[in-house]
Amino acid sequence: MTREKRYPPALAGLHAALATPYDADGAIAPACLERLIDFILGQGIDGLYVGGSTGEALLQSTEEREQVLHLAAEAAQGRGVLIGQVGSVGTREAQRLAKLCASAGYHAVSAIPPIYFQHSKAGILSYYQDIAEAADGLPVIVYNIPKLSGVQFSLGDLEALLAIPGVVGMKQTSIDMYQMEQLHRLHPEKLLLNGFDEMLLAGIASGANGGVGSTYNIMGARYVELLRRFRAGDNAGALEMQGRCNAVLDALVTHGVFPSLKYLLYRMKIIATPVCRAPLDRIDGAAARALDAIAAELSAEAQLA
Repeated sequence: MTREKRYPPALAGLHAALATPYDADGAIAPACLERLIDFILGQGIDGLYVGGSTGEALLQSTEEREQVLHLAAEAAQGRGVLIGQVGSVGTREAQRLAKLCASAGYHAVSAIPPIYFQHSKAGILSYYQDIAEAADGLPVIVYNIPKLSGVQFSLGDLEALLAIPGVVGMKQTSIDMYQMEQLHRLHPEKLLLNGFDEMLLAGIASGANGGVGSTYNIMGARYVELLRRFRAGDNAGALEMQGRCNAVLDALVTHGVFPSLKYLLYRMKIIATPVCRAPLDRIDGAAARALDAIAAELSAEAQLA
């Protein structure tokens, strides 16, 4: 018997992992953030995942993270789902950000596991329990990203996290599609969001209810079309669209995903500078020339002036 879903249906779908635009001095640029959000939602993306890796959140102060969460909520103006990524090295900052999301109109919070220090699994479980309590009733989405967090969860570990009161699902940024299918099969009532853009098709075929992606910032319409084709039973067409997305991703991986993403948004005239927070790299030379061609292609596709 199928268990009843225990997450708001709106959380299923495609959510852009929002980039954070800066001005030439490295300060957060509100006007550019608003323009970026308009562009993303205009591509048909369902919502925004604010304050994640793509947003360079761990390179920002707590006050800057709060500023971005507030600005995104104001700019979205109820047009899409808002998920705030509140995870941190320490529990107190994560709780503070979760409380902000609850008061600012977010629909859910998400959190990476606590990184750098080697925590026990019991300590990590307690960290998520504390975030869920601070979130004041907002649904909580665990963020499993072993490649960057360094925290490796077994299936049993993930099931324990999913059992925490208030936790409705997981952002699964892992190449382990077997684990994705297991989570879907064993816990069909839980939300599963695919995290690797290059594997969105594999993720939804393995049971994910949607995805969160960095490159949804620059080519969200392609991912919307991929999902439409898959749901229509056009598997070959969905694979073709995944390939078109991955051709862009190949270049981003070669030159550095986050700096390249910022550079493309800059060249597409959506944000005013390609600035990333140090020590992230800068794009120049041959990398810039390669990305310029992609920016021109995506601009034409999105009919940007």
